[in-house]
Amino acid sequence: MSGSLHLLISVTVLLGLGSCEPVFDITDPVFIEECVRGHNKHRANVKPAAANMRYMTWDEGLAVTARAWARFCLFKHNIYLREVRKVHPTFTSVGENIWAGAPYSSFKPESAVQSWNDEDQFYDYNTNQCKPGKVCGHYTQNVWADSYKVGCAAQACPNGVAETSFSTKPGVIFVCNYATAGNYRGVAPYRSGASCSSCREETCENNLCRNSTRDAPQSYNWTPDWDPALSSCGSFCLAVVIIRLISVPLIFACVYCLQRRYNLFAYE
Repeated sequence: MSGSLHLLISVTVLLGLGSCEPVFDITDPVFIEECVRGHNKHRANVKPAAANMRYMTWDEGLAVTARAWARFCLFKHNIYLREVRKVHPTFTSVGENIWAGAPYSSFKPESAVQSWNDEDQFYDYNTNQCKPGKVCGHYTQNVWADSYKVGCAAQACPNGVAETSFSTKPGVIFVCNYATAGNYRGVAPYRSGASCSSCREETCENNLCRNSTRDAPQSYNWTPDWDPALSSCGSFCLAVVIIRLISVPLIFACVYCLQRRYNLFAYE
């Protein structure tokens, strides 16, 4: 193997395949299933029972937004949530939950969603309030009856997740976006009553209201214009750039060697 070709392959490995950071794919069926199942499991078993709890399904656009915000590796809510069309091509209201942890092995979609739902112990349905000094907003968004679409993404942050106690250690940030948004002040997350008793033009499945039209998957050719990936060059991008820079002189060198060896010349 020539030295140039060996260098070219080495650069590709170092910039691409050589990374030991976990990669999370928002199109991975297993990842999607874990996220959706984790949410619906708790939505179906709220106490008191919900009369109008909708079944939650995956949304590609929400997942794209979650991935874009997760790329900042910042443990704060998306600053574009209140700007129409900045976080979704069709939904005008989008909610959000965020989880972060370290090391990489600490992350599993279902356990992250579970941590949000564990806040139910701090929520009083009768008063629609959290216990003093406690947080329960992640839980109430998870079980917001009118939120029927979810899209999640996880991002490995080798330099740490900003605004956390482990901001200097490799960690993972996990973001889930919801439509329509929940957590409106003074409004209960769902209507109590016999499961599915308030379902209209819907079927009841495992205590949740389903509608084939509403739950159908949608595809969007869309990316938020604030996605940091649009203005940065990742490892694959860098590999392509370097390979192109190396390949040009390599090609000229090969042509020159062939001409010298086989006495090839071009005339006009």
